[in-house]
Amino acid sequence: MNSKQKAFALLLLFMLSGVQVMTQDLTDEQRKLLEQSQETHEFQAETGRLMDILINSLYTQKEIFLRELISNAADALDKIRFLSVKNPEILGDKTELAIRIEINTEEKSVSVTDSGIGMTKNDLISNLGTIAKSGTTQFIEAIKGGNVNLIGQFGVGFYSCFLAGQKVTVASKNGDDDQYIWESQAAHSFAVSKDPRGNTLGRGTQVTIHLKQDAVEFAEESTIRELIKKYSEFINFPIYLKVTREVSKQVEEESEQQDQQDQQDQTDDDEVKVKDDDDDADTKKKATKTVKEKVSEWVQVNENKAIWLRPKEEISDDDYKKFYKVLSKNSGEDPFNWVHFKAEGEVEFTSLIYVPKRAPSDMFDNYYGKQTTNLKLYVRRVLISEEFEDILPRYLSFVKGVIDSDELPLNVNRETLQQLKMLKVISRKIVKKILELFQDAASYDDEDEEDTEEGEEDDNMAETTPEEQQRLKDEKRKKKIDEYNEFWKEYGKNIKLGVIEDSSNRQKLAELTRYHYYLYYYLKYVMQ
Repeated sequence: MNSKQKAFALLLLFMLSGVQVMTQDLTDEQRKLLEQSQETHEFQAETGRLMDILINSLYTQKEIFLRELISNAADALDKIRFLSVKNPEILGDKTELAIRIEINTEEKSVSVTDSGIGMTKNDLISNLGTIAKSGTTQFIEAIKGGNVNLIGQFGVGFYSCFLAGQKVTVASKNGDDDQYIWESQAAHSFAVSKDPRGNTLGRGTQVTIHLKQDAVEFAEESTIRELIKKYSEFINFPIYLKVTREVSKQVEEESEQQDQQDQQDQTDDDEVKVKDDDDDADTKKKATKTVKEKVSEWVQVNENKAIWLRPKEEISDDDYKKFYKVLSKNSGEDPFNWVHFKAEGEVEFTSLIYVPKRAPSDMFDNYYGKQTTNLKLYVRRVLISEEFEDILPRYLSFVKGVIDSDELPLNVNRETLQQLKMLKVISRKIVKKILELFQDAASYDDEDEEDTEEGEEDDNMAETTPEEQQRLKDEKRKKKIDEYNEFWKEYGKNIKLGVIEDSSNRQKLAELTRYHYYLYYYLKYVMQ
């Protein structure tokens, strides 16, 4: 938390906590007199200044506004879907649950539209007109224990729009009210009025951001597409982006001579011309030319699914490998191995961790500098952070993967975790699973082979001779040894550094080390 965020937190705490400052030097009688004569006043604040502090101190990047708007849209869709379970008629004719994003390059604006539950006039005033008032929190309290996971529970994410926008317009239609428009420039006031266009949404909400001069890059299709893939790729609902492209089209073109002939035919009504079939066909021939025209279409951006939320039994190896290529942006190579698990206890989370086949070329360039990992933190499939510090020890910085949880405690800006203790618990469990994966790859004893073959089909083995069975076992053992040797060649230095740095896992890491035979002989026999 930087100094601006700390200052704002202290200001907010002082203004909203309702702490009463009492003088300690008063007697009981004086205290009673003070309580009887005192006047209570509410803190006053300059709204425009407070909004400026709120917007610019909570968030560090302008691009966050798109993540927040998509998260709010997903929450609205979750609400209507939850209510439609008991009352399917609430969906009406608009059964599609989706998010649509449209860019207007001429007006420099971005619109995010959902077909969710929508807001009434009172909802617009109370939810958007009151800072830190969350409609999602009210919804969760109203359903009292219903099984629905919604992320927007702080009531400040919407105001991130003003990081990039000079004006924000919200049109919303709820089934219990007409369609209304809410509009503000993040100053002292906002305006609400009935939409003169009528019911154009059917149901849902459309948020339009009129971009500032220093934020016009968000009016580009490529920028919006990248941000959707970065933050909201695994949202449950389809996200469509309206794209414009040029297509070639053949059109008919009449010659000047034909045009003149047509005009002459129209003016000379009295003159009758007789032509044979061939001449008539020739006059009707028209030249063609190729022209380019712009067409718009809706394209789904978030086609990849969050496979880590599915049971392991339903996921094939090809699915794991395909997702690794999406995650690592490397379409040419499969991972060395992976581990997929769900942790329970102090903190519940699901994680999918991959070990790349090749070590990064720059892995040791800044080994003792600022440490970042290749793990991504998601909360309910929304990306919260790509840069973790101290979530994994340095020697494991090469692993890639995702961590997803429905209950991680986040700061208001949803960019960092609140409690260091939670991080330590997550780190400990992930390190344990990674080392178990390494141990499994490094073990190739006969007992391990028997354990791994218990669940396999033995029809082919039963038909072979004992010598053939032994040969197959030897080949399998050699293949596993060769695979681990390749792993050691890539990450042996990391394992050795782990033996030095990680005292709690030193014994496990030492068992993973490999040496040349003469050194192994010396260590095992001579040193003993």
